[in-house]
Amino acid sequence: MEFYCTRCNKKVSVNQPLSGGQAICPVCSAGLTIPPSATPQAATAASTDVIYCQKCGQQNKENNFKCTRCGFVLHGQAQQQYVVIEDGTVGGLIPYKNARALWSYYLGIFSLIPCFGILLGIAALIVGIGGLRYANLHPEARGKVHAWIGVVAGALCTLFNVLILALIIIGIINKQ
Repeated sequence: MEFYCTRCNKKVSVNQPLSGGQAICPVCSAGLTIPPSATPQAATAASTDVIYCQKCGQQNKENNFKCTRCGFVLHGQAQQQYVVIEDGTVGGLIPYKNARALWSYYLGIFSLIPCFGILLGIAALIVGIGGLRYANLHPEARGKVHAWIGVVAGALCTLFNVLILALIIIGIINKQ
């Protein structure tokens, strides 16, 4: 029996299919549960009509787009979950999956611009808090550092711009 590894998506062959039994992927050494199999007669007759989910092993019809058990996309390109660096570590500097953290970061940086700093700083603060919440709910999205930079830069630049604006207003009032 053949099925796909849930970690590396490589084909795994098992000599004695034991439905629900355990196997080890020869490529990535992940522990796998052998998906349920059809009887040998039915497997040869319906091999083109049946497809197994790569995530949970559920038997599905060939024309199903998603798995009937877990909702995994059966057809189409598998989406990459992580950025893998050449040395094998998971990483990357830009959290592409946490747009709020990125927006907060850029708004915080651009809040250094005089006059626009108040509005951009407030926006960076609000969006950054949303980015931190999203990063806590979805750790694979990452972006906590970008969100914190946006929150801190937004808050400091807003305070600085409010202080400058207050000094300008006080200076105008004193001249009259």
